[in-house]
Amino acid sequence: MPGRAFAHIVLLCLAVVLCCTSLQAANYAGEPFHIGVGARALAMGGAFAAASDDVTSAFWNPAGLVLMSNRQVILMHSETFGSLLNHDYVAFASSLSSAPGSAVGGISLTRLGGGGIKITRWDANLNRHVVVKESGHADYQLIFSYGMQKSARLRIGVSAKLIYRDIADNSAFGIGADLGAQYDIHDNVRAALMVRDATTTLLSYDDSSRTKESIFPTIIPGIMYTRAIGEFAATASVDAELKFENYREAAQYWMGSASADTRLGFEIGFQNVAFGRVGSDMGRLTLGGGIAVSEVQLDIAYMRQAEIDDSFRISMLYNMR
Repeated sequence: MPGRAFAHIVLLCLAVVLCCTSLQAANYAGEPFHIGVGARALAMGGAFAAASDDVTSAFWNPAGLVLMSNRQVILMHSETFGSLLNHDYVAFASSLSSAPGSAVGGISLTRLGGGGIKITRWDANLNRHVVVKESGHADYQLIFSYGMQKSARLRIGVSAKLIYRDIADNSAFGIGADLGAQYDIHDNVRAALMVRDATTTLLSYDDSSRTKESIFPTIIPGIMYTRAIGEFAATASVDAELKFENYREAAQYWMGSASADTRLGFEIGFQNVAFGRVGSDMGRLTLGGGIAVSEVQLDIAYMRQAEIDDSFRISMLYNMR
């Protein structure tokens, strides 16, 4: 039965949780690779595990790729955390079978980078450190995704990730995988479960000490409710992000090494042409909107940053008929 299959997926995720709690914390190694993509999802606070139904599902929940109605390509650019970092994203997804939606594959690439890293050395004559040069830094993530319709109500997906980090005079490589599932509880209600870095992603550096960092699994349960009201369609979604890396005060809620952050999102669309969105990303306000013209949809997202400059994301999605 579909419900039993979804229960098995939940139990598998719980097993991952138990394994994580016995490991040493990974100290934020994966944060640059967890920054969300797509202005639509980001305007909804990143509460997209259950709501994902387009090409960006490769990041949010690969099971959602099955809900695509056409081949899609998306481009996104943003200046994240003020103008300190540029965040760029491109992705493509298409059906892999003659039966539309039964199996979908996707490929996506993200780059998060900037400049201004000062490389210094000790100057004995001046008795202080001096700047030798300035260098840049960048994190790349290449994702290959696959989603399939397991039953009338259940969809599952997997993403394989290749990671490359270039920082100053050193670099690192990594490989990992994400697992996702979506289950239609009702015609208007959808539940989801996403395990990011399910295999524990290992970053291996090329420095003299051969430093290694682990990115531990993150468990993301979510639920979405949608309803049509005349010419309008409303969607509300909630995600919880569970980590086991001793985030403590850096998270909204924590106990021991476990922590939880919440994400809330709401979208209202008019005739599937104009959209308004609002959300909360760990308590930070997000806003946005979108407009669809023919096969092209343009979206913008805004995130309130109390400590630093506010952030804007712009993305363009193209439906390939």
